[in-house]
Amino acid sequence: MSETLSSALLLLGAFLILAGAVGVARFADFFSRVHAASVPSTVGVAIILLASAVELSAELEELFLKPIIAIIVLFLTVPLGTEMLARAAYITNVQPTGAYARDDAQERQVEHKEAVE
Repeated sequence: MSETLSSALLLLGAFLILAGAVGVARFADFFSRVHAASVPSTVGVAIILLASAVELSAELEELFLKPIIAIIVLFLTVPLGTEMLARAAYITNVQPTGAYARDDAQERQVEHKEAVE
């Protein structure tokens, strides 16, 4: 039972990581690519770690928590890193393909650097 569950989780995680990689290759601007790289890849890696926790817990016949701790660290660090990348791109004036729908930073009068093409 645990082998079937862990195999299904591994396949689902691999599919999500593949979807993120395809999104990075296909999307046009930096902000879309960063989003495509972070969201599905984070969830995909978390599902693969969950599969390893299921399989190792079944093999050791006790709860194996190290992959769960790694999932918590992953969900705490990846969104912060992604947000910092997007903020740095915004400050250095990386232009999206379309206009911003809403620009919250404009109210704070963020100083932009030279335009980057």
